[in-house]
Amino acid sequence: MADSASRRRQWYHLRVRLAAESGSELRRLAVQRRSTVSHLVRSLLLRELNLETSGAVPDESAIREMAILIAVELVLKLQEASMPGGVTLSRRLLEDAARAAISRIELVEQQLQRGRGR
Repeated sequence: MADSASRRRQWYHLRVRLAAESGSELRRLAVQRRSTVSHLVRSLLLRELNLETSGAVPDESAIREMAILIAVELVLKLQEASMPGGVTLSRRLLEDAARAAISRIELVEQQLQRGRGR
């Protein structure tokens, strides 16, 4: 008897109300993954809780700071382009800045995908 009581205490019961459309999508996703709705909701909640505690997803301030850094880099490259050297130097510097910005964005996307994969 004590064993079944301890098992009951291990679970936290949750009741959720969804719009009909969301409920249909949830059932469709559960069928697609060959799972129960309850198991799907548990796995989604656990994944979100793990992402919050692991810090795998950059927060809004980190994303904002990265955007500022990219903008500053582009401004610096434009200032360099206004120096003597002509259009060729300007285009080369802008392409370098664009490549650098793209590589940073790809790095963030990879980190986000790794975080989602957990």
